[in-house]
Amino acid sequence: MKESYSKVINLILAILLGIVSQLVADTETQNLFLAGCFATGLAAITNWLSWGLENRSLLRTLVQALFIRRLRLSCSYLYKIEVEDKYLLVQSRKHKKYQPVGGNFKRGIYSNSFLNKLEVEPDDKFTNDGRSKDDLRLHIKGYRFGRFLRWYNQPNKEREVSYDREFYEELIESRILPKILFPYPIVNFRKQIVTQVKYSEHLNCKEVHIYDIIELVPTTEQLEYLKEMQAQSESNDFKWVDANVIRSQGFRPDLKTTPFPITDHSAEILI
Repeated sequence: MKESYSKVINLILAILLGIVSQLVADTETQNLFLAGCFATGLAAITNWLSWGLENRSLLRTLVQALFIRRLRLSCSYLYKIEVEDKYLLVQSRKHKKYQPVGGNFKRGIYSNSFLNKLEVEPDDKFTNDGRSKDDLRLHIKGYRFGRFLRWYNQPNKEREVSYDREFYEELIESRILPKILFPYPIVNFRKQIVTQVKYSEHLNCKEVHIYDIIELVPTTEQLEYLKEMQAQSESNDFKWVDANVIRSQGFRPDLKTTPFPITDHSAEILI
């Protein structure tokens, strides 16, 4: 976000240089001011265009959100756990479909002041035995989405930032992975994905999802365990599947059926 501020400052400087140049009587000095004005303005415009080209999808979402009176936001992280071109998916507690390990970030006590200013409304569609308490799932006026996104990604975050909780709940607590071998996850942040505005028929509202894609970086011992786990017969708790099965949401053309359903957002980890 600091880069966007610098672009605005550059544009303001260009305008000020233009004004000052008109107040200077000396032609040579005036030309220097005009040259500086042109160079600074050109740099600002170039920066804006470059940012716009790199963030076309985000710009589209921001524009779409402007015209939505009540927009649902869901802010979460997804684990990319890949071993030999197959990805680990776990069964959802809510809808029994398979999906990547992950879940919603929590609001945190320091976020209340800002979120109250935005007049957000909590999304209470999912109770999930109390696990969903304080999840960053909420409704907001669409024109405030850009402001929310700046707050969400600011360096001094006023929300949960750890990726450990869902890893522990979905893999360790459920005994899919042994705690002694996976005491904590070592991860790489891969990408943040802000989806387009979509209409959810299930929730009867327009929504945007913000996903942090996190890749597990296993140790040598952990990798060997995951390979052995993949070679063994699968259980109802988890599946190892390739990218094509994920993209087809579980449909198998060779079987002409869907042995097990996979959520549509699972494809976000295929980066």
